[in-house]
Amino acid sequence: MIDDEELSVADLIGKRLLKVTTAWHHYAADDPTLVHLWLHLESLGPVLFHTPSTGVSVRADQPHGPYSMEEHGSVSVIDDSPDVPVTQFVGQTIRSVRQIGYNDGRVSFTAGLTLLFPSGSVRLLGLVDDLLIAHDKHLGAVEAHLNEDVTLARVVQTSGGCPSQWDAWTTTGQYLYLRYRHGEGTIEQHPSEDVDTWDGEESRLWTSWDDGTDGGWIELTDFLATAGLQLAPDAAVHTTPPIDPKA
Repeated sequence: MIDDEELSVADLIGKRLLKVTTAWHHYAADDPTLVHLWLHLESLGPVLFHTPSTGVSVRADQPHGPYSMEEHGSVSVIDDSPDVPVTQFVGQTIRSVRQIGYNDGRVSFTAGLTLLFPSGSVRLLGLVDDLLIAHDKHLGAVEAHLNEDVTLARVVQTSGGCPSQWDAWTTTGQYLYLRYRHGEGTIEQHPSEDVDTWDGEESRLWTSWDDGTDGGWIELTDFLATAGLQLAPDAAVHTTPPIDPKA
């Protein structure tokens, strides 16, 4: 992989987190702020997460050493960073990467990413010039303006087993293709359920995991729980009877 290569968030899915490196900006008497985060991922190497202004940019990049900033303090780089929430997921595989939107009625933009691991998730946010990592943390008034497209308004099961699969639409109208086969669950984003639309830039992998069972059937509720999705209270769910693989 080439340094400074821009990465798609789908490139991160299925990669195991090996180590975390951080860079902190020290200025005057203020508490240090996080400016750069490197996640060292199996088969990808170090991946830099930073915020150009708002939102989060992702690219291949090697961690650098500490440096001074004229009139702007200094930046310290910490390898094997122990005090950031994402370190608790070292050794685990990224199941999903989802965008976080910000909308306060005046401005709207992509504010960051949620990384989903087997034991939980962490949010990486760029709301100002510094990077913010939030795990099990309410961000006060700004929380009401953050949203993720994880709630399903309609689900139609298209196969009852071997594989188990569904067409699904989020509350914002995004189409998702849900599939479970040989113990592997995947979610793909596409413009519509028409497979002729699945080859463009709007298509990407959302989620992937392998539960090690080699199974071909799963309940929708279990699939959604593993994938970090949920049904809207008034969601329309159309199911078909499960297929008994022994029949």
